[in-house]
Amino acid sequence: MIVDSKKKESSRGKESQKEEGEGEEQLGFSGKSGSNALKEVLQFKVVYWGPGESGKTTNYFRLREKFDGVKLNKGYSIETTDGRTLWQDSVRLSFYLNLAKVKYNIITQIVTATGQERFLSTREYVLDGADGVVFVADSDPDKMEQNKRSFRELTSFTRDQQIPYVIQLNKRDLENPISIEDFKKGLGLPQSEAYEDGSLVVYPTVALEGESVRQCFEDLMIQVIFDFFRG
Repeated sequence: MIVDSKKKESSRGKESQKEEGEGEEQLGFSGKSGSNALKEVLQFKVVYWGPGESGKTTNYFRLREKFDGVKLNKGYSIETTDGRTLWQDSVRLSFYLNLAKVKYNIITQIVTATGQERFLSTREYVLDGADGVVFVADSDPDKMEQNKRSFRELTSFTRDQQIPYVIQLNKRDLENPISIEDFKKGLGLPQSEAYEDGSLVVYPTVALEGESVRQCFEDLMIQVIFDFFRG
């Protein structure tokens, strides 16, 4: 994955600022170490958050498949007897970031927060220490109130911490999914397709098929890493 650092900048709160400098510095993410000298190991935590049964665990399994070659562990999932996430799913991925002539080892822990409302206290615990969040919403129009409630909960926990996030609207393969425009209105989001930094306002996905799951994750990681280097 190659990224132009002039074009990608986190804009959470959504007030973008221009990068200083004229050069176009290339960031390269790879599962291979390359020839550059390793400077340090950077560790990040990404949380998948959303209402119950919106597809957070499905995203988790698709990412495990798509990044199989860079997994540091097999991952684990703790479920109830009816297959619902009880505590969290978790897996660690390892990438290399080549920045100019410097190489960083990026280790990312991916966890999912249970969407069941009776486990609110565990969700807040899972979010602790997060560097980025993927909010996974449900395209079923009947689930819009749950989407809004879960999004309000997320923003109340992250507002003071300024944690970058991306919004994923999953299950776009439903027979009559909510329109992206109505979904944006419901959550109070801009009607534009993308922010000034190029990241999408909403990522339409079909997690069961893996559609756009990787793009959503990688775009969030770009924001997380730029936030880290900006300090």
